[in-house]
Amino acid sequence: MTRTVARSLVLTLACLYLLGALSVALGGSAFVEGPLPSKTGARAVGGKPGEPNCTQCHQTYDDFGSLINRLNTPGGGVKILDLPANYEAGKTYPLRVQLATDSTASFPDRRWGFENDRRARLRWGGRGHMDVLSPGDNLQIVIGNADFGSRAYVEHSFDATHEGSASPVEWSLQWKAPDVAAGTIYFFCAGNSANGNLGNDGDFIFTTSDSVADLTSPTVSSSWGRAQDAVPALATPLPALRPLDAHSIPQLDDDRRA
Repeated sequence: MTRTVARSLVLTLACLYLLGALSVALGGSAFVEGPLPSKTGARAVGGKPGEPNCTQCHQTYDDFGSLINRLNTPGGGVKILDLPANYEAGKTYPLRVQLATDSTASFPDRRWGFENDRRARLRWGGRGHMDVLSPGDNLQIVIGNADFGSRAYVEHSFDATHEGSASPVEWSLQWKAPDVAAGTIYFFCAGNSANGNLGNDGDFIFTTSDSVADLTSPTVSSSWGRAQDAVPALATPLPALRPLDAHSIPQLDDDRRA
């Protein structure tokens, strides 16, 4: 091997090493710009697949190499606030996502993030538009990947991570209901309370879900079972019972009472 070829090989390997190190460094901090889509932890709805959650990337290990469960730890949680009990087709509703935990209180550079999705039970993909209220909210909408390509997610951007803010934090957004009633709409949300080290370890992940029914779909309430299982009315009503009076009640003599 000539010196020129050897020198070129060394330079190539050095460049590859630097690129690899750079990609690792960026991989740790890339989620500050926004999480990967399709990580809300949504359950399967209407026969469509469920999603993993943020712990697929954000993982913490103890000194023995065992994975520590940092999903929905006590002392914290994520909530979807201001959802109506029922939605009106075509109407826009302001919503808030709230994330809280006491697990990162000791980290001065802590950051916060979230990802939100919604869909109908009987249809594929998201239902309605999840719009950002204004550019000042610094949120973004991204499209899902692979099997979730028809789903759209609203999530934080770099300027919406509330760096150093104390718990709880909130993001404001708005949801426009479907123009035509689509039955129950399911909302799924994941939140990340990060320690601020720009890595994927030491963070705390929370998930939640909620649902909203439309105003037009009829609902049948029943104390038990299905409505069609109820006992049908009699074709011929039973005769009314004659009220009892004191004279119609047989009296027992003393010997029979004994």
